[in-house]
Amino acid sequence: MRRRAVQLVTAVLLLLAPALAHAGQVEGLPATLRLDQVQLLGSHNSYKRYPSADEEARIRTIAPQYWDELDYGHPPLEAQFAIGIRQIEIDVAPDPQGGLYATPYQLAAPKTRAKMMAPGAKVLHFPQLDTETHCLTFRDCLTVLRRWSDRFPGHLPVTVLVNASDFPPIAGSWLHDAKFEAADLDALDTDIRTVMSADRLILPDTVRGGHATLAQSVRAHAWPTLAAARGRFLFVLDAADRHYALYRAGHPSLKGRAMFGYFDEQSPEVAVFNIQDPRGEETRIARLVRAGFLVRTRADADTKEARANDPTRLRSAIASGAQYVSSDYYDGVPNPHGYAYRTSLPGGVLYRCDPVAAKCARAGKP
Repeated sequence: MRRRAVQLVTAVLLLLAPALAHAGQVEGLPATLRLDQVQLLGSHNSYKRYPSADEEARIRTIAPQYWDELDYGHPPLEAQFAIGIRQIEIDVAPDPQGGLYATPYQLAAPKTRAKMMAPGAKVLHFPQLDTETHCLTFRDCLTVLRRWSDRFPGHLPVTVLVNASDFPPIAGSWLHDAKFEAADLDALDTDIRTVMSADRLILPDTVRGGHATLAQSVRAHAWPTLAAARGRFLFVLDAADRHYALYRAGHPSLKGRAMFGYFDEQSPEVAVFNIQDPRGEETRIARLVRAGFLVRTRADADTKEARANDPTRLRSAIASGAQYVSSDYYDGVPNPHGYAYRTSLPGGVLYRCDPVAAKCARAGKP
């Protein structure tokens, strides 16, 4: 009996061995790494479809000077996640009354027209010009994120940049004065909390913990580990100074807020930086990363690097140690021009231990 019991236990351990071997990992990375110790290749304007023939014609007619820099697009968000992208960007436009961005959806299906007429933030690049997206509203995009996360629990934490843009009038083109006000920013928070739920979020309150300010906690390297953050989302408000003043008013150190933001280095709310072009900024970025801050930068912009097949900016971004390196040209994006330019981290992976913030063996998803 004793021998049979030993044999049974041994058999069970053999069956469990693969799971036990990965128990200390999150998607191939050590679960003990903190959020700020991981470097990710992310997508820029992740919601944006590659322009259809109709949209191309519209852009070439209304603003031909911008066609080259708008000539890109991404696969659906779920496809990006399947590839291994774990940092995305969603552009949101204020629409508190509804209907502000209904053009060019007058002839769309009734369900689509109803969404565009309903109050709430819409997702688009520029009104009436570059509008084709994978999800029409902010809530639609959030629903996609939640649905994917429900299907693949235990994933690496996903960082979502929420780019809130104002659209002032443009003579002969755009007649409205669309601005994010305090209530509109509050509505973004409400959308995030409603769709995602608290157990799926990495919040400023959680990171701040017992520290007096969010900045103090970040400098104390208080970001959660991957073990604690698996299956969760971190949202960052990407906006203008006016928006940040509204967002933190009455919320010192972002108390009660759903998103982090890009604040001045001396601000009590500072936790994340957006340094668009890493070239010449490598030393500064590395200093911020070592101090505990999260830094986002870009590998390419306006299709320039792709058209020139120039990886210089990508190399600077990677070497700087910035945790988020956003690109429009990772493997899997539409490539009708056959550009040779493609982005990845060293070894062909999309995420790895950050070379500046952490020291560990290379690991990640190819």
